[in-house]
Amino acid sequence: MKKKEKQLSIFEKSIGVKMVPYIAIGGGKGGVGKTVVTYLLAKSLTQYGKVLVLDADMGLPDFYILSGIKPKRYLEEFFEGLTTLEDVITPIEEKLDLMSPKSGDDYLLSLNHKNALDLLNKLEEYILDNYDFFLIDLGAGIHKINQLIFSSVDYPVLVSTPNIMSIIDVYAFVKAIFNNYGKNYFYLVVNKANSEKEYKKTANVVKKSVKNISPSIEIEPVGYIPFRKELMDGDLPKALFKYSEEIVKNLLKDVIKNKEKTPKESFWSKLKRFFK
Repeated sequence: MKKKEKQLSIFEKSIGVKMVPYIAIGGGKGGVGKTVVTYLLAKSLTQYGKVLVLDADMGLPDFYILSGIKPKRYLEEFFEGLTTLEDVITPIEEKLDLMSPKSGDDYLLSLNHKNALDLLNKLEEYILDNYDFFLIDLGAGIHKINQLIFSSVDYPVLVSTPNIMSIIDVYAFVKAIFNNYGKNYFYLVVNKANSEKEYKKTANVVKKSVKNISPSIEIEPVGYIPFRKELMDGDLPKALFKYSEEIVKNLLKDVIKNKEKTPKESFWSKLKRFFK
């Protein structure tokens, strides 16, 4: 084995040892509350370590609206050589940081391979050095970059509401990822549920529907966020955090369970292989 290949092998094994969880929040349909779910989970995760959120809604990033802190620097500026990756990080509060593209700009969707690989290499090292959790807030739609990210993370979290159209979009999202990337294990959060009974009913419908795609596909429900009218006015009730904390505990069970395992291929390796 060549020296560089040996170093890369050792480095990728070290990723498995540290086991920084990469969690993507997606589901296909817009308006189901993916960003709200991401924000609640990110805040709840800070009790276990330092969290970085990547707002990957290219064109319409809005995580900063919930946080109340607008980024001063954006990812595009890093690629244009105007700033460093460190300066693109926006502190939201203690142990919670944000990285975001510009609103109304789809620049990141048309990155050339060299710039994409440059970002991935720097992000990989930066996250391992500075964070315990990495959350990706995906935008609406099932375009290829959403599928690629969702299929590459260890914790792909689907967000659905009890609405039948939302369930259909989750089905289509799972189908595309399974057919294109072979991913067959997903987690599910039901947002805007009126009760635990409605959450369980929605989860059962989603679980049964994806079996029509393939019997090998598994959906693990990890909790729900109840509907609150205050959200319509832009307020985030503190009472919702007890639900996100329960979701985090369910996800963390898997983090603990997998800590002793070294991934065959890291999240970053999968993405870099795509851009190569």
